[in-house]
Amino acid sequence: MLIRTLFLAAITFFATSSFADTLKSEEDLRPLAESVMSKVAANDLNAAFMAMQPYVVITDSELQSAALSAKAQREQYGVRYGKTIGTEFINQTKVGASLVRILYIEKTEKHALPWTFYFYKTPKGWVLNSFTWSDQVHFLFFGK
Repeated sequence: MLIRTLFLAAITFFATSSFADTLKSEEDLRPLAESVMSKVAANDLNAAFMAMQPYVVITDSELQSAALSAKAQREQYGVRYGKTIGTEFINQTKVGASLVRILYIEKTEKHALPWTFYFYKTPKGWVLNSFTWSDQVHFLFFGK
C-alpha cells in the first residue's frame, strides 16, 4: 500500500506543465534541493513544498495534493521511525547533458528516508521534473 501510494505520487510528478520557472545553471540545482531538505529537517513540509513550487512541472493543485498525501504518510512514518533528526547529502549524478539526479536522506531516530530530486534541462533552463521520497533505502546501494 505504501509503495503504491508513493509510486502514484511519483508518477504525478512526471506530468508536464509550461508554468515552471527555471534554474539558470546546473550549479543552482543542489542549493534548491538543500533548501527543501533544510525545511524537511525542520519538520515544515509546507515550506519544503513551497520551495519547490516555482520549479516543478506540475500544477499548483497537483502539488498541494502531493503535499497533503506526504503529510499523511509522514504521520505514519513518525510513529514507526521517530522524529526527524537531520538530513544528509548522498550524491549528485548527471546522465547526458539534460538530466541530473540529487539524492539526500532524511535522518530519523530509527531509519533513513531517501529523497530523490530529478532535474531536466529545458531550452530555457533547469526544472524540477520530479521528486520522490520513501522508506526504501535499498536502491541507495544498488542504483535505481
